[in-house]
Amino acid sequence: MTYKTQFEILFAYHWHTTHRLLELASRLSETDYKDSPGYGHGSIHDLFFHLLRTDQSWRMALQTGKQLAPLRPGDYPDLPLLVSALEAEQQNWQALLDGLSAAEIEAEVALTSWRGKTHTIPRWRVLQHLVLHGMQHHAELAHLLTTKGQSPGDLDFIFYRQ
Repeated sequence: MTYKTQFEILFAYHWHTTHRLLELASRLSETDYKDSPGYGHGSIHDLFFHLLRTDQSWRMALQTGKQLAPLRPGDYPDLPLLVSALEAEQQNWQALLDGLSAAEIEAEVALTSWRGKTHTIPRWRVLQHLVLHGMQHHAELAHLLTTKGQSPGDLDFIFYRQ
């Protein structure tokens, strides 16, 4: 299997899991959705926003070589706006992945953070980071949703079918 195929599958899983968790979050009251557990990135809403901000920031860096200033939480005050933004981000990621060759995935890329610091890193490491970053926060979301009576069940990759 090539890196390209592997990352296409892993990102499909990432988005499948994100949408599963969004669907469960839509069943919550506004209070449960915005309730902060007092640790981590905060509420279920805050975690979804963090996923959006991180996915968009790294995608833009891979496309342009520069990260933009981070998204602002106030621009996404509710679940419907986050759902729309995450759906658009999924389409943008799909277009990016479709346009990358196997050689480009393995190649190094110079990325400049929004603070102005430049790093050179293999593109596949950024892609892998995003998959693992998503897994961490999907697990946190699954835990918070479960405490609110909306368990997503098994989210393990082994059970994912395209």
